Amino acid sequence: MNTKKTMYFLLSLAILLIGCKDDTPEVKYTEPKILSFGFYAEDNVGVIAKDYVIDNVTTTSITVNLPAGTDKSALIARFTTNQDDTVKVNNVRQVSGVTANNFTYPVDYVLSQGNLFARYSVTIGKAADYVWTALPAFTTDSVVSAMMRVNPVKKEPYILFKASRPESANQKAAMLRFENGAWVHMGEASDGQIGSYYDLAFNAAGEPYISYADYTAATSQMHTVKKYNGTSWELVGAKGVTTSKASYNGLTFGPNGQLMLFSMIDATGGVLARRELCVSNFDGTAWTTNQTVTGRTSDLVSYFPTARTVKGAVYLAVYNAVTPNTFSVYKYKDGAWTTLIDKWKEATATGMSIRDFDMEVDYAGNVYVALVDNSTDGASLKHKIVKYTAESGVVSTLGNPFTVVSGGLYNFDLAVSPTGVPFLLYRNETQYPVVASFDDETQEWTTPFVLDTEAAGELSIDFTSTGEAYASYVKNRKLFVFKFAEPK
Repeated sequence: MNTKKTMYFLLSLAILLIGCKDDTPEVKYTEPKILSFGFYAEDNVGVIAKDYVIDNVTTTSITVNLPAGTDKSALIARFTTNQDDTVKVNNVRQVSGVTANNFTYPVDYVLSQGNLFARYSVTIGKAADYVWTALPAFTTDSVVSAMMRVNPVKKEPYILFKASRPESANQKAAMLRFENGAWVHMGEASDGQIGSYYDLAFNAAGEPYISYADYTAATSQMHTVKKYNGTSWELVGAKGVTTSKASYNGLTFGPNGQLMLFSMIDATGGVLARRELCVSNFDGTAWTTNQTVTGRTSDLVSYFPTARTVKGAVYLAVYNAVTPNTFSVYKYKDGAWTTLIDKWKEATATGMSIRDFDMEVDYAGNVYVALVDNSTDGASLKHKIVKYTAESGVVSTLGNPFTVVSGGLYNFDLAVSPTGVPFLLYRNETQYPVVASFDDETQEWTTPFVLDTEAAGELSIDFTSTGEAYASYVKNRKLFVFKFAEPK
C-alpha cells in the first residue's frame, strides 16, 4: 500500500472512531451517608417510652443511649440517608421504621450507591438512670386521705383528696394539679362529706372525673360521679348513681369512651345483695345501674374493685373478702365479660390481708396484682406481686415476697411503666414511704429507694406515657410529691 493510500486509510479510520465516540454522560454518585438515626417510641411500643434520636450524624460510629434494662433484641430504627442510598445489615436490606435488628452487640449498617460504599457501626449505650426529685410540697390545706393519677394528656399529676376539717360534714373532696412548677387548686369537688374510698379517671380529652360515696345524696353514701369542666365541678348524670348505699368503688372509661363505675353495694333489700359488685354505665345522658359481671356470683364480698382500660378493653380486679380470701380478675371487651383469674389465692397461704389491694395492666395485657399474704411461712404477712401472663394464661409470683410494715398498716400502690416494668410504692418496716421496681434480668425486686425518713401514708404512684413517674404521700396531713425522671 503506497503512502497516500495509507494516510487516507488512517484519516478515514480516525474520522470513523470520532463519529463512534460514546455520548453517554458519566454517572456521578454521591457519597452514601446516614444523616440521622434513632429509635422512636411508636415503632418500639412497650420497649421504649420516648424517642431517642441523633438528628445530625457526624461520625460513622453512632451511639444511642437507651435506659438500662431496655430489651435490645428486636429494636426498630429510623434513619435518613442521602438520596438513592441502599442500606443493608448482614446483607438484608433495611427499611427505616420497619426492619428490626438485635442491638445486643454493635450493628453494622452498610450503605452503597453505585461503586461507593460506607459502613456505620451502631452501638446502644446506657442513658443516665432516672432519679427521684421532690416537687414543692403542698402545705396550704390539711388532708385526711388522698390519691394521685397522672393526666394522660397533660402528663401532670392530679391529686384527689379528702379535706381535713373540724366538722365531718365539711370533709369534702377537692383536687390539685401540678402545672408550670406550682400547685393549682381546682376547688371543692363535692357538695359535702365524702366516704373513705373514691376514684379518679380521665377521658380522652384529659378531663378528670371522680367517684365517691356521697353523704348528701338522697340516700346517704350513694355513689356520685362528677367531672371538672375547666372551671368548676358538675354532676355526671343525677346525684346518686347507685340505688342504695355503697362503699368501695372504681371508675374508668371503657370501650368507645363509655364511663363505667364499679361499686360494692353496702345495703340490704335492694336489687343486688349486700356487698355484691354493682356495675353502672353512663350513656352520655343517664346511668344504667345494678348490672353484674358475667360469671361472678353474688355471694363474693366485693372489696377494692380496681378498673383499668388498656387498648379498648376494661380489666377489673376484685378482692373477694369471703373465707378463704381470694381475688378475681375479669376482662370486658366487645360487650362481653370473660374471667381471667377466678378466686385465686396462693396454695400455701392461710391468710390474705384485707387492708390493701391493687391491680395494673401493661401494654400487652399482662395483669399485675399487689397483695399481702402469709404464703412464705403460713404466719408472716408479706407483700407480693402476682402476674397473669396474657399469652399463656399462667399466674405466677414476681420475685420473692418482701417484709414490710407490721400491724396491718400496709398501704401501697402499684404502677407499671410504659415499658412493662412494675413499680411498688409501699411502707417499709419503719413506715417510711419507699419504692422498688422489678428487675427482669435478676427476676427480683430492686433495693427500695426511700422517699422520706418519717412515717407516711396514702401512697400513690403513676406513670406518664413517656416514662416519667410521680409518687405522692401524706405526712402530718400534708401532701408531698416526687418525680421520677432523667437527671437535669
